[in-house]
Amino acid sequence: MKPFTKLLLIFIAVAFAIYNMKSPTYESTIFIACLAFAFFKTTHLPKMSVFILYILILTIMELIAASLLDNFVYGQYTGFTENTWYFSTSIVFDVCLCLYCRKSAIYFLREEPKLFDMANSLFYVFMLYLFVDLYALGENFVRNLDKLGFPEEQVSHLWGVTHMYYNIEIYKSILIGLAGICLFASVYAHR
Repeated sequence: MKPFTKLLLIFIAVAFAIYNMKSPTYESTIFIACLAFAFFKTTHLPKMSVFILYILILTIMELIAASLLDNFVYGQYTGFTENTWYFSTSIVFDVCLCLYCRKSAIYFLREEPKLFDMANSLFYVFMLYLFVDLYALGENFVRNLDKLGFPEEQVSHLWGVTHMYYNIEIYKSILIGLAGICLFASVYAHR
């Protein structure tokens, strides 16, 4: 079997498994497992393993933040406020991951050019994550303009804007599968 076919099958399997779990905690857990596996396979490449280790730490911190939000925010506020907390926290971690991947890509371009592709591809995947979370946060605000002080009769037609609300799990599972494929392709190429 060709390497591209293997990667495509892994991508489909990971995306399908994540989509069927229907929980952000499971998504992060599977991505953490992918990162841990990649870290284990790259212990002989110190720069690559340090890069993966920092992404692993940031992902674990995001999972801990989501768990804390579940304990302190879920059920305490309206859906608008809860969604704003969740999406804002996710956006903060997405920005941190994007900046770290971009800085690492620039460093690898100068110091270790063969690792540039991994950091750069993960940068673009995390940019897509950032776009999905920004879109979801914006949709949350548009859908709840009446709670922000706009007259209800003027904004009631926007309550049906729910594309990302119903499809965010699909987008996130595809992106996690894509990030996993970028990791496995890089580890496979540099092993």
